[in-house]
Amino acid sequence: MPMTIDPMTKMYISLLAIALMFVCNFLMIFARKTSKPVVRFILKTIAFLMLIAIFFMIVIVVF
Repeated sequence: MPMTIDPMTKMYISLLAIALMFVCNFLMIFARKTSKPVVRFILKTIAFLMLIAIFFMIVIVVF
């Protein structure tokens, strides 16, 4: 029996995914403007991991 999620919870998950996409975008912009390579690598890695989490949120909402 597949687990079903009510529509309001799906809406909240999708809104959280949208908000996290904005955070990832600003994190990448900030990482490009910093001059220290170590800080740039850490910020870009965090943004990439957040994008992976966002992908799974979108998969939950769509399917």
